[in-house]
Amino acid sequence: MNTEDTVPEHDPLAEEMDLITFQEAAARLYKETALTTALIEQLQASTDPDDAEIAAQQGRLQALERVASRLRRQRTQPPLR
Repeated sequence: MNTEDTVPEHDPLAEEMDLITFQEAAARLYKETALTTALIEQLQASTDPDDAEIAAQQGRLQALERVASRLRRQRTQPPLR
């Protein structure tokens, strides 16, 4: 399985130590990416789609995906399986 296809889980240790670990950052990015994708789909399905808002959310989605890609390259440990 490709590591990009796995759903990252929240890191309970990060919450205890008030840290954002790579695992926690990946989980938060995954959640925001999913929410933004759903919002774009909802906006596009609207009877009167707001093209400016759709473009703004698509830009946000692209930025989230760039950050997630950069984060995957910076991992110091292999992903958990």
